[in-house]
Amino acid sequence: MQKKMLNINGNLISEVEHKLIKGKDGEIKVANFTIFRKMKDEKNKEKTKEYINCNIYGEKAELTKGFEKGDFIHVYGYYKEIKKEDKTYKNFIVKHANKKDKTKYEENTKNMEEN
Repeated sequence: MQKKMLNINGNLISEVEHKLIKGKDGEIKVANFTIFRKMKDEKNKEKTKEYINCNIYGEKAELTKGFEKGDFIHVYGYYKEIKKEDKTYKNFIVKHANKKDKTKYEENTKNMEEN
C-alpha cells in the first residue's frame, strides 16, 4: 500500500523530546514533538484547530536539534495509525523537517491566493 505523503506547516507547542529506543537492529534515535495549526474550512469562514503528534527516526532526528517551542516549522511525511485494544493512535512519521520564517510563508500564501 502506497503511503500518502503530506507537507504540513505549524507551530511547535513544546520542546522536542530526544531519546533512544530499541529497534530490530539496536538503538535508534527518535525525536518526538507536537505541532499546532489552524486551517480554514472550504468556505474560508470557520477555522479548525489541529494538533499533530510527530515522530522522526534515525539520523534525521538531528534535524530537530535547534527547534524551540513556538518555532514555525515545516514537516514532510505520512500518517500512521496504530490500534491498541479499543483505541486508535494517529502519529505523523516525519521524513524531513525544517524551520520556516512564518512572515515570509504567510506573504507567499497570500500572494498565491490572490493570483
